[in-house]
Amino acid sequence: MSTRPWYRVWPEFVALVFGLGWIPFLPRPAVLFLARLCGRIGYRFSKKLRTVSLENLQLVFGDTLTAEEKDRLLRRCFQHFALLVLDIIWFTRNPAARMAKWITWDASTDILFKNEAQLLLTAHYGNWETVGQAYAACGQPILSVAAPLKNKPVDDLFVRLRQKTGQKIIPQQGAARKLLQGLRSGAKLAVLLDQNTRPRDGGVFVDFFGRPVPVSSAPAALAVKTNAPVITVVCVPDDRGVYTVKVHDLLRTDPEAENPVADLTGRMTRSMEHVIRQQPEYWCWMYKRWHYIPEEADPALYPAYARPLESRDLSYQR
Repeated sequence: MSTRPWYRVWPEFVALVFGLGWIPFLPRPAVLFLARLCGRIGYRFSKKLRTVSLENLQLVFGDTLTAEEKDRLLRRCFQHFALLVLDIIWFTRNPAARMAKWITWDASTDILFKNEAQLLLTAHYGNWETVGQAYAACGQPILSVAAPLKNKPVDDLFVRLRQKTGQKIIPQQGAARKLLQGLRSGAKLAVLLDQNTRPRDGGVFVDFFGRPVPVSSAPAALAVKTNAPVITVVCVPDDRGVYTVKVHDLLRTDPEAENPVADLTGRMTRSMEHVIRQQPEYWCWMYKRWHYIPEEADPALYPAYARPLESRDLSYQR
């Protein structure tokens, strides 16, 4: 994995520590105001992110949304993302009490508190960071896989923050065995499915909004091996900054499927696609989700940032 150059490592770390020194002490309305302000500024001045977001929106919705509707949707998206970042820091002060007050659990989530192994499926949607911590604060044994950040001091601090309420963060490298052991012991496993996982890393191409994208087959493989149910979970805020956690789907392995892992991976991807279609403003549209173009696909159907698969994407280069 590439790392940050030295001249960026410490300024970023100092900025995070500085934020930890004052953001947790803000009242909730001030956090919401700051998130909306930062979101507006980010959308106005982050030309690259705005371009990627608009390309993604065009791929998914085409001309069914007007330019004004797309602009409004993306402004809200940037504001929700700003709130997520601020809340990672804000919830570090009295986390259990704050999460009990500002995160509610819909009646559909009763299934999450069953005493059984479960695979909790989510995406870069709503507040995917805080929901795992809130679940752990409720006394649930939850494991989450995290790809390391390029800035190691910042990554180390983020891991400590994420584990503050009892959530256990498993490094992405060599995670499979630990995750399998966790599921077999009755733990819950949280996974983000909408990440670009190259074939060399176990990715398989699955249709997502009509275009094949690489998706990790590992979560489905773990579910098939342990017979754990896959539960689609999302956590979204209202205008007052109160989050609601909801369950959208319960998926189980189909023993009659010709390839149970591929079948379950496809159904998991379609489940998240359905969630995003319902309330698209909560998804992270600035992420280059359609980054890789498979060999048989027409490049004209992909965003401008996409590139064809190369040999280094298919196997490790020595």
